[in-house]
Amino acid sequence: MTAVARPATSADAFRVAEICASAYRAAYRDLLPPGYIDRTVAVYFGAERVARQVPAHPPRWFGYQVAEEGGRLVGAAGGGLTGDGVGELHLIYLDPAERHRGLGTLLLNRVVEQIRAAGGAEVWLSVFLGDAAGIGFYRSRGFQPVETVQAGLSRADDHIRCLRMRRKLD
Repeated sequence: MTAVARPATSADAFRVAEICASAYRAAYRDLLPPGYIDRTVAVYFGAERVARQVPAHPPRWFGYQVAEEGGRLVGAAGGGLTGDGVGELHLIYLDPAERHRGLGTLLLNRVVEQIRAAGGAEVWLSVFLGDAAGIGFYRSRGFQPVETVQAGLSRADDHIRCLRMRRKLD
């Protein structure tokens, strides 16, 4: 069966929240403090918040994009423009059982194409320092490290940093 990428609908909101929360916990359980993970999941991946963000609000947010296979949602992504010609990939999360099958690339390509179609000349993203799999994934798809910054929701006692990466679009 082949997965397809499509815009999320309001009926998808609960499953998108579920995918994002479970994937975030699985991806970072050995990298980030449990309190930081709990805070992030509570702030960003609650079903009500995701439901409010399903629709697109261009140009800053193009809405959630989902990977669907056999009628089942297996991944979600989202991005938008942060400035004139500058795009941002905000997230890609896959059902933890569905990794390493090309679904992340499918979703990444969809969001990059949305950014390109909206006039984006480059795409930025943040990945946690120490997330070797994430950094490797993005590097292999043309993203280059640019700088490190404090992670969103990080507190002074967390010391959680992100690597900002950029890919110029043709």
